[in-house]
Amino acid sequence: MSPLKDLFAEAGPISRSGPGYRFRSGQLTLAESILQTLSQKQTLLAEAGTGVGKTFAYLVPLMLTVGKSIVSTATRHLQDQLYERDLPRIKSALGVSIQTAVLKGRGNYLCLYRMERTKEQGRFQRPEDAHFFSEIVSFSGLTATGDISECSAVPEQSPLWAMATSTRENCLGQQCPRLSECFVMAARQRAAEADLLIVNHHLLCADMALRDEGFGEILPSVDHVVIDEAHVLPEIATEFFSQSVSTQALSGLARDSLAIGLEHARDAASWPSLCGELERSIMEMRAILAEDSHRDGPSKVNFPQGRISWDQLSASDTQRWISALGAVSKALSALREVHSMNADRHAELARLAAFSLELHQRLEAFQDNTSDEMDVRWMEFSRHGVTLRRTPFEIAARFQQEMARQPKSWVMLSATLAIAGRFDHFQRRLGLQDAATLIAESPFDFQQQGLLLVPQDLPDPKSPDHISQLLQQAGIAELLRAVRGGVFILCTSHRAVGLAAQWATNWAASHPERHILVQGQAPRPVLIEQFRSHGSALLIGSHSFWEGVDVPGDALSLVLIDKLPFAPPDDPVLRARSKWCEAQGADAFSAIQVPEAAILLKQGVGRLIRSESDRGVVVIGDRRLAETGYGRRMLRSLPNFSRTRNTQEALQWLAANGRDRPSAPATLNSPELES
Repeated sequence: MSPLKDLFAEAGPISRSGPGYRFRSGQLTLAESILQTLSQKQTLLAEAGTGVGKTFAYLVPLMLTVGKSIVSTATRHLQDQLYERDLPRIKSALGVSIQTAVLKGRGNYLCLYRMERTKEQGRFQRPEDAHFFSEIVSFSGLTATGDISECSAVPEQSPLWAMATSTRENCLGQQCPRLSECFVMAARQRAAEADLLIVNHHLLCADMALRDEGFGEILPSVDHVVIDEAHVLPEIATEFFSQSVSTQALSGLARDSLAIGLEHARDAASWPSLCGELERSIMEMRAILAEDSHRDGPSKVNFPQGRISWDQLSASDTQRWISALGAVSKALSALREVHSMNADRHAELARLAAFSLELHQRLEAFQDNTSDEMDVRWMEFSRHGVTLRRTPFEIAARFQQEMARQPKSWVMLSATLAIAGRFDHFQRRLGLQDAATLIAESPFDFQQQGLLLVPQDLPDPKSPDHISQLLQQAGIAELLRAVRGGVFILCTSHRAVGLAAQWATNWAASHPERHILVQGQAPRPVLIEQFRSHGSALLIGSHSFWEGVDVPGDALSLVLIDKLPFAPPDDPVLRARSKWCEAQGADAFSAIQVPEAAILLKQGVGRLIRSESDRGVVVIGDRRLAETGYGRRMLRSLPNFSRTRNTQEALQWLAANGRDRPSAPATLNSPELES
């Protein structure tokens, strides 16, 4: 008997980690594969179905393996959960005393220097801002870590935290007068000393990007890396391997330069003139944006939010943007030269010199049309301004370079890595064709616990008001009346969320027992907690609610997904990837869009069944899932629920599987929905 089998046995040490433990063969198989991967410095891709217990399946082998380890997960919330709940339970159960630490990005830690500067200036637009900032100051005297998530008196989303935390661009580094008390430095020191370090994907990819650009490193060297929630890693890595410069960053540089220049080098230059010239050039970019927003035709930008590839601009628009960017570059160059000449006069001026140089290099890189053909240049517009981006649309080679820097074992796992039982798509994205693969099946009886409904009569999924038509259908209305637990309405766009919210306003008048929650009304964690505690609420949200939401029990009994979650076809990065894919002789829709939509759909459907006792219905309001070849391919990736296209059968299923009622036999499979 292997040591892991003893540990995970029904009465073994892991069973004492908390109430409700039960032996799962899939968990043991996964743990044994991970242990082998760690011992042999190999790479493993693993899909762990809901309920397998993947967290314990990788934490136990890590604690039994010699060497330093990093565990990376998708969000800061999951970091805290791992560090504060899961790690202590496993350490106690195994009786081990390894040193552990958690490390987040610098923006999550209080910066005493910037806090003091803000306190001295004392300029707050609202009285409540002054109150909240006083809470931050009080927190600074109480905290041992400086982690802003510990300060319950000030919301994490508050803009005041930007005045009391640092970024890589505004950190004074070794020149900071409060360096000896720096919370970021202390956290990094704890990370360097830890045997097992918990980070998030953004920090992991930021470290890779900084090493690649020659800026040093954030994370210590380790022997093993485990990437949980790995399905989101390719998109995050793409973001960090990109270069960008925004009007916000440029305006911030101008404001800081004016204030710091007048304070520490008043005689060096006409700071108002220099900074004013940069601000005027930024305003010219905004003026072009405003003109484009009122234009009809293919080059129209969807103001105030939109994306457009550089190669989609007309010849005249290209010249206008080249002229505007040239003016920004000229003003930025003049400011950078003064920063450089005066950098030794104060640490803040040295910091501005480095920041202006970096922005200038990024702006020049964006304007360079001779660079890597694997990059796409595009612009993103929002209410806050313009961001210029240069993004690699294929990152496999780049990611492989990062993995090869130091030989180590890599374990990447998620509940949604495979598509119809294959890992090909994820492997291609990151260049992992030689990696070992494993699927650990869920212990849940999905056919008995859940029903998948794709109604026969559905509106055209390409209709702009598809969600409104769907929610007004008689069959959907009957289901919403019949279900006694909570309801998720998961939408594929923010516009659909708005239309669904309009419908809910009218619907709620005749359903006062339902508490209506809509994305944007409150922070996501607050909405989820309100949903859980109410028990029969209706929550409307877009992609941020499709994954990472765990609502076991009757509080969630029905998940309605408006349509298949395909990415917008005009997305600049997707267009570039598609063109490159087709140049290789492949069909971009089948090779890119279908797999990525399948993974996201799998995440959304996965919100429903979270425990052995859960029961519920998933409704997908898109007939393409049942009536197209690619839809049926996506269907094969979903849990093996009972399936029907008949709304009346779904109502009967709900009646037989309501609260405190035994499960009905799963005899509803429709031929069109057989996988």
